[in-house]
Amino acid sequence: MAKNTTSVRLPDELVEALDRRAAARGLTRSQLIVEAVEHALQDGADWSPRFLKAISTPRPELNDAADEMMRAIRKRRSRKEAPDL
Repeated sequence: MAKNTTSVRLPDELVEALDRRAAARGLTRSQLIVEAVEHALQDGADWSPRFLKAISTPRPELNDAADEMMRAIRKRRSRKEAPDL
């Protein structure tokens, strides 16, 4: 696999944290950065940032509907109790 060199500017604190984490894992700075980029590109790659933000934002106005749904699920379960969420 061909390798490219890329230059980025990072704050000093981030570079220090990066170096500490790389050392703790026995990796070079570059190896850790490659892992982080690979992970970032895999994690949620099929989901838009807007969708991910929407599902991670608490929606208190939906609490009653969610409770009603859980009551209906528990009522119809025949084998075991539904867990409390």
